[in-house]
Amino acid sequence: MSTTPHTVISTDADLVTLINVFTVLPDRQAELVAALDRTTKDFFATVPGFRSANVHASQDGTRVVNYAQWASAAHFQAMLRMPEARPHLTEIGTLIEHSDPKLYDLRSIHHPDPDPSLRGDR
Repeated sequence: MSTTPHTVISTDADLVTLINVFTVLPDRQAELVAALDRTTKDFFATVPGFRSANVHASQDGTRVVNYAQWASAAHFQAMLRMPEARPHLTEIGTLIEHSDPKLYDLRSIHHPDPDPSLRGDR
């Protein structure tokens, strides 16, 4: 069994997920990704209740999605009230055109059947 921290995607996980879709000018996308990576390592990952973060960059250069897991909505809200969070949030804010952060609960997961003979597409 691996002891390496990882993102848990399970309906049984007792987590809340922040999905933040950032709109960015294509020439700022790489800078935003770098800032999210750096601020997550330097600050967010040290905050009580933080569990994981994943940063996705759209292929057209106009969006960056931050998929971050927290122990609870209360932990996430407490982080937002921390004075130490302000410089990191401000830096990210200077790089974007718009953001749409929302907290989510995972309700379902779907995967293809590992046995193609059971799918009925033979």
